[in-house]
Amino acid sequence: ICKCLKSDFAPFLPHLLPGLFKQLKLEAEDTTAKPGADDDDDEFITVSTNDGKLMKVRTSKFEEVQQALATLQTYCTMMEGSFFDYVPQTAEALLPLLSSSDELVMMCDEARAAAFQTWASLIKCARSGAKERNMQATIATELLRNFVQRVCPAMQQDDDPDSLRSAADGIAECLKAAGPGCIGGQEVSQLTQQMFHLIDESFKRTIKEEQARKEGAAGAPAELQGDEDDEDNEGGDEEGCRRSLEDAMGAVMEVAPQEFMPCLPECANRMKQWLSVKQNRTLALFLGCDIIQHLKEHSEQAWPAFMPAVFECLMDKDGDVRIPAAYAISLAAPLPKFGEAAPEAFKRLAQIITGPAPKKKDESGKVAFDNCISALFALARHQLPLCPPDVPAWQIVVRKLPLQEDEDEAKKVHKAVAEMLLEQHAGLLGPDQAHLGKVL
Repeated sequence: ICKCLKSDFAPFLPHLLPGLFKQLKLEAEDTTAKPGADDDDDEFITVSTNDGKLMKVRTSKFEEVQQALATLQTYCTMMEGSFFDYVPQTAEALLPLLSSSDELVMMCDEARAAAFQTWASLIKCARSGAKERNMQATIATELLRNFVQRVCPAMQQDDDPDSLRSAADGIAECLKAAGPGCIGGQEVSQLTQQMFHLIDESFKRTIKEEQARKEGAAGAPAELQGDEDDEDNEGGDEEGCRRSLEDAMGAVMEVAPQEFMPCLPECANRMKQWLSVKQNRTLALFLGCDIIQHLKEHSEQAWPAFMPAVFECLMDKDGDVRIPAAYAISLAAPLPKFGEAAPEAFKRLAQIITGPAPKKKDESGKVAFDNCISALFALARHQLPLCPPDVPAWQIVVRKLPLQEDEDEAKKVHKAVAEMLLEQHAGLLGPDQAHLGKVL
């Protein structure tokens, strides 16, 4: 109903929110067996509270919390600024879920992750509502500050990659919801340094896990040792954690690009270090992508640290490495400075796209292929005068459209194609509009 009514749903909120807030409270229940009732211990989880007491919580309570959060998320997303008047009381109800000091809360990681995303939606509602009312976005800023002050210290004490990933994702979403200018130079520096520190700790855990795995396998019979697939899956949680921590840094760049500039030399040094280790190249390239995307021309001073690797990784066997390499070229193509590298980029991308297509089961390879097409599209759009004569860029791109594997890139490229078609773009349409049928 809220999805249909949107802002007109507001009159129902005073009747619905108290019940949702009650569902969000994780409290112990009376577990005394009642006459005639079955005693099912599986329905309860025993946890210790901050004061050392043991208490039982019904497992279904965690499901109730997640359902309540999903409902609140829907209200925020659908109503946006119309939810403004209910932001403070909703934030108060969510506040206990942001803390990781209570083992009761930590028992439900999924609920905490959902609470982080709902908090970001509250910030967006507060920002939109303030704008509609011609007010300062003080509530949105306060919500962001409250989130960072509660979550960041807890992250320093955490070593669970999934929990850290949820927290990093929450920081990223909260920053994006708060928008440009929501943090100052000192906060930018502190957040960036903390993310780098947490990435370093994640690398240490990965090394430790790898050493333990090798020691456990040493001397074991061949039939008891893990196969190659098991080895490939090692460290997957930590890799995802590091990717989310880097994404949080990208969000910092997005909302405070000018304030982030003093951090750029440190980023360049980190990228050089990560690129020297095969397993860490993807992380370095994604950091480079964020730098290009959010700092634009100001990113150019860091290009020597990672741009040569971008071209090398375009031809890498690993699709997960090729994806950010191609994406980096897409992002850099509109910048005039990239004209120096454009001819070589045209050649390499054309070689990849006109070569053998990825195999059907190669999911990352197919996504990387889409990103290469997107990169050549961006080059043809912004750097066509620098295209070598033997590379028919527009012909190659049009022949390979539409993109079908990378949804985000597909949306951007197809929207641009529609806009250029309306503009009667000569390159896209081709000589005598030869490409028109294919484009349509």
